[in-house]
Amino acid sequence: MSYFYLKPAKGDMPIHLLEEIILKRLEYLKVLSRGDSPFYNEYVIEGSVHDNVGHFVLCILSALAKSTEFTQFFLNAEVMLFRQRIFSLSAYDLRCFAKKLLHSIRKLDSVSVTEPLLTLCTCLSLKSIASHICCPSHDDDCAYYNIKVYFTHCLSFVAQRQVEVCKGIATIPCGKWKKYLVSLFKSSLLLRISQSKQYLYEKDPRMIEILLIVKKIFRIEKGSDMKILRSKEVDKSVQYFPPCMLNLHQHLRKTHRLSHDQRFYYSLFLKDIGMPVEEAIEFWKAEYCQVPTGRHKCTHHWEKDEKKFIYGIKHMYGLEGGRKQYSSLNCTRIQNMETCQEGGCPFKSFDNENMFQTLQLQKYSEPLLSQIFNFKEKKLYTSACLLSLQYHTKTEINCDNMTINFSPVKYFTLAYEN
Repeated sequence: MSYFYLKPAKGDMPIHLLEEIILKRLEYLKVLSRGDSPFYNEYVIEGSVHDNVGHFVLCILSALAKSTEFTQFFLNAEVMLFRQRIFSLSAYDLRCFAKKLLHSIRKLDSVSVTEPLLTLCTCLSLKSIASHICCPSHDDDCAYYNIKVYFTHCLSFVAQRQVEVCKGIATIPCGKWKKYLVSLFKSSLLLRISQSKQYLYEKDPRMIEILLIVKKIFRIEKGSDMKILRSKEVDKSVQYFPPCMLNLHQHLRKTHRLSHDQRFYYSLFLKDIGMPVEEAIEFWKAEYCQVPTGRHKCTHHWEKDEKKFIYGIKHMYGLEGGRKQYSSLNCTRIQNMETCQEGGCPFKSFDNENMFQTLQLQKYSEPLLSQIFNFKEKKLYTSACLLSLQYHTKTEINCDNMTINFSPVKYFTLAYEN
């Protein structure tokens, strides 16, 4: 399978693996676009099925996101990745790449990019030419070998006057063949994005779920810049909070304290839904400057522990210590935690009476309540949570497709956008 990506891979793949492939590829592309040294990534191995799937799904997401900024990032990063791969090939690897590409081209219907690609790969598949191209002394000015293509197939080269044109035919010297391959890849990628059949995926819950994650990562919002969550706006935003985070927020406002782990998890949730580090410091300062109420065991106070608090908050944002990027927990991990002082997932950790009071289920209809209690008894806690979300947003949600790797952040994003 060639990493020119002329043809998508076939087969079935679990949604959680697809999500992992996309996130890891985006992480790799972000590192590459910053000019940093790329790290090993098992999902970006050249020519692998995971590499192919990640590329094609991101093409679809780029079309669905309708964000010029994201599309430009994706385009530039993928071109950089392809350039890096091509310019690092040995003569043998270049021949293998060309042969695989020729095999793929011959199975496709004729499109504009394949004709010059066919010409170029036919030459590169020859041992003598590949050895010449990959010779250390080979430079951009070399014209020992040439290919001829219609000038419309190399307009960027014509515009920069890098090739000779005679009667509509451009002559491209071998010194520029690798650059020409990169140019053809970019043209092919632009065509692939523009021809993505968006209508097939706009209502696909799997694509919608992954698109929400990508939007969060790149702060793509509807017709506006990133939604920044201010510390003073949290109380207005709790209407979009999932039950587990709403419960932590209510407990914090009531006692002005949370246990260490729950404070950590709630902080990560606030971070991932748009709270900047400066606002996070203000938010926790406002609570921990107050005297705790009730029987809370926490003895920390902002006045005496300010440096410790600020360091901990910055550490969560990757600004201190090992500078690790922490992410908030998904529903499965929350449900598997031992019951804490503040409670974990209300659908799992609370009895029916407390769950009823905490979630204000008196507003729900009898059939919906019956479904929620039924899911709770069957230990389908995420499905119960999704029913709650469906009630609040008045939007049909396919619970079967959303339960895998669901998280409080996904709940918030769906609630906020609907």
